[in-house]
Amino acid sequence: MMEKRNKHWRIEQRNRIYTVQMKLQAAYGSYGGEFIINGERIRNPRWIDLYKANWNPVYKSVRKPCSCWMCCGEKYNRCSYKKETVRLLGESMY
Repeated sequence: MMEKRNKHWRIEQRNRIYTVQMKLQAAYGSYGGEFIINGERIRNPRWIDLYKANWNPVYKSVRKPCSCWMCCGEKYNRCSYKKETVRLLGESMY
């Protein structure tokens, strides 16, 4: 039986991803390990502190903070990949 992917399931997945993001941020410490939570600087907080303070809530709705070229990462385009592969194969045969 296939699981139901309803609104409740999507909310659970969103919270799961948000928790993972908080754990990564707390473990590797962006900005030198300092976070500003409720107006005070905290060095190396636990992830639960970030979660309780609702630090960076943009991660709740999307997986990346913005759409700039640094946050987007590499974009994969299947059509251009196929054309490039055909071109390389054609060059190698002659």
